[in-house]
Amino acid sequence: MENRTDKILLAVFLLSLPVHAAIAYTYITYDFGQSTPSYFEIWFARRFLFWMSLGFHAVPAFCFQLLLCRRKRRWVAAIPALVIVGAVLLFAYGFFTAIGYDTLGWALLMILSIAPAAGCALAWAVYGFHQLYKRGDIRG
Repeated sequence: MENRTDKILLAVFLLSLPVHAAIAYTYITYDFGQSTPSYFEIWFARRFLFWMSLGFHAVPAFCFQLLLCRRKRRWVAAIPALVIVGAVLLFAYGFFTAIGYDTLGWALLMILSIAPAAGCALAWAVYGFHQLYKRGDIRG
């Protein structure tokens, strides 16, 4: 890779994957009753870890999709977005066709796959605006 931005995107992608895994693991396994913190500390820690584990995986998806958009100018760049959108559609279908408690599992999978889809969509938008700016169509 000759471009510094591509190296930064790759580094952020590779570093954000274990960070997300650590956040999710901490949220799942953390014992909030192990010490005597205040109610606000428990409330804040639970909410912070919940939202970070729910939405932080948009960061690696964004970096990976933008890196593919910058490096591959063909249909290859659309593969991650298509796979994630296909997963969201599959989980939505499972959610609407399941009966009983199965809907909870499908809903959880659908919610967890929305953040990477949003990261991919944001990467495509950033890449599109960059291309328009580079051509001179949106200079102010």
